[in-house]
Amino acid sequence: MAISHNASGLGMLLVTATTLEVGAQVNIVVQLPPEGSEEKKVSGRVVRVEKNLDDPEGIWPHRVAVEFEQPVAELDKALAGLAKDGIARLQK
Repeated sequence: MAISHNASGLGMLLVTATTLEVGAQVNIVVQLPPEGSEEKKVSGRVVRVEKNLDDPEGIWPHRVAVEFEQPVAELDKALAGLAKDGIARLQK
C-alpha cells in the first residue's frame, strides 16, 4: 500500500510503508477524481528510493519514485481539472 505524494501523467512519487528496489516493475491502480470512481491501472518501474524525511520513523518511512511505462493522459487531465478548481497544485 502507498499514498501518492506527487503525480503526473509520466510518473508518481509515493510514500510507502515498505521499500522497493530501484528497477523493480510495479503495477499501480489510480482512482481518478473528482468522483474517485474511475480506476486506471498503470505499469511502471521504480527509478528512485529514499528515506521519507517527513516521517522517518512513522507509518510511511520511504519515498518511491515510479516512472510509468506509457504516459497516462487521463491522469494529467484529472490533475489539471483539480488545479483549475483550486484543489491541487500542478508542479512543472
